[in-house]
Amino acid sequence: MNTHFLVVHRLLLAAGIFFSAGCNDDPTTGPTQVEGVVVQRQSRQPVGNGTVQVWLAGNGGGYGQVGAPQPCDAQGRFSFAFDATSEAGYVLKAQAPPGYLTDWADAPALTAGRKNTGLTVPVLAPAWVRLILVDEPPKTSAMVYLSGYDGPGDVLNRPRDTTLIRPVLAAFQRKIIWGINETGVIKQYSQDVKLTALDTVTVRIRF
Repeated sequence: MNTHFLVVHRLLLAAGIFFSAGCNDDPTTGPTQVEGVVVQRQSRQPVGNGTVQVWLAGNGGGYGQVGAPQPCDAQGRFSFAFDATSEAGYVLKAQAPPGYLTDWADAPALTAGRKNTGLTVPVLAPAWVRLILVDEPPKTSAMVYLSGYDGPGDVLNRPRDTTLIRPVLAAFQRKIIWGINETGVIKQYSQDVKLTALDTVTVRIRF
């Protein structure tokens, strides 16, 4: 075998190996391996005993769940596979007690049909807001609208003295908003709150 042929053969072989390795990151359909660990976003420490969930972006917007949630061990580690039917649009979110959640902006993307290993799925620590509604004299029939925490909010008709505890994600500035309707006109109020991890802040609402 002459020297020129040998050099060309080795170059083609090296190029073939490089091309094959690059294809491992190209999305396709079929079996997709997912491995990694769930960590708290602020501290980067593992968060255990939760679950991870694959989501797929829909054509009309929004995301839909793919399969069932997959368990994590006590160190936050997970390993599972699913069958990808689309070449793109997959992300991974996690949740763990007592209320850790992955923000959509932090959810890592998955390469369909390939091995996704060494993933880090960050979760935000939970916190809570305690809403204390106080019906002060003279007693009135009021409708109270509450929002600014996780979830759709609450509408309370003639609540009297009531206490609600609602979840929020820690480390974000939040504005708790409430409206009081006593005479057909809604008067709106608000209070800024910022909660640290696993903390509870009290908002007192008088009407």
